[in-house]
Amino acid sequence: MRLDVYRSCTRQEKREVLNAFWHSNVQPSARIHRAAYQYGPYAIICLVALVVELVIVITVAVGRSDVVASLASLLEVFVAWSLWWAVVRNRAIRRAR
Repeated sequence: MRLDVYRSCTRQEKREVLNAFWHSNVQPSARIHRAAYQYGPYAIICLVALVVELVIVITVAVGRSDVVASLASLLEVFVAWSLWWAVVRNRAIRRAR
């Protein structure tokens, strides 16, 4: 997995890449699409790491701190949803290539 196109993007282009990756109603240029294509796997890997970390936090906090366990559980739901959406968008971007 390479990020050469993404890394060569300007700050504005990186915003466009994020917009193209996370939103389904965007028609990006070829360069932005290539950068989003490269960005997708990294976004998924990062979100998987967050899901695993939150599972560990929830497991440790269950018997010790109900507040921490509850907050981590709410955050876990959001991160899991984000992971699902990232997978959906990554597939859509790969199909459009």
